[in-house]
Amino acid sequence: MRERLIIGNKLIQLDEIDSTNVFLKGLLEHRNQVYEGLVVSAKTQLVGKGQRGTTWLAEGGKNLTFSLYLQPNLAVKNQFLISKMIAIAIAKFLEFKGIENVKIKWPNDIYCGNKKIAGILIENTLKNAMVFDSVIGLGLNVNQTVFDEELLNPTSVKLELLGSELELEKALDELLSYIDVEYLQLKRGEFEKINQDYLKYLYRYNKRANFEVNGEEVSAKIVGISEIGRLVMELEDGKREFDLKEVKFK
Repeated sequence: MRERLIIGNKLIQLDEIDSTNVFLKGLLEHRNQVYEGLVVSAKTQLVGKGQRGTTWLAEGGKNLTFSLYLQPNLAVKNQFLISKMIAIAIAKFLEFKGIENVKIKWPNDIYCGNKKIAGILIENTLKNAMVFDSVIGLGLNVNQTVFDEELLNPTSVKLELLGSELELEKALDELLSYIDVEYLQLKRGEFEKINQDYLKYLYRYNKRANFEVNGEEVSAKIVGISEIGRLVMELEDGKREFDLKEVKFK
């Protein structure tokens, strides 16, 4: 893999922690040894955080659970590009490992077919209408094959590759290289390329399917993503934009 320029220029590896995001934000409070690109990785994460206040459940020692610190210097209106570029990097990494039908389920879950393999949680600090810094938590199911019953549709790299295991340290190194490439594009202002790649991987893009919209089941088609990250859908009464809590995939 290519030499990374930003992502993972410093790596803190922990055996066990409640949450890598919480640990990293604790470092930021004191601005102690925190540089852009810092990665905090844990073999076991006890209280991983997911979207909508959920918990990311992962078996210790079998998956990738880590957080990274960025200073994107983006206008607030463009902050969803951070989510896009991270999701794209994970998707490209999984394809590199030989996994087929990798998709990004809006806003930033990573799917293989109809099963979830990775999740992302982004916590931005805003100052003067700019994204000052970002703490990004990632959970990728790698070698786990048995999951908690409350998870509806999980999968892992090992399951998708029919039993082949990945060496976790090498997998992390490779994934960070993919994130580095996408982040450099973001830094260079190559927003259109990021937008195009995101749509290429977007789950159910331009395909009619059933959704629950504001509590009502509808047939609709995803036709795009707004500049600020809202889901653009084509319904019977025309195109409309929706926030995260307004849409459920059926």
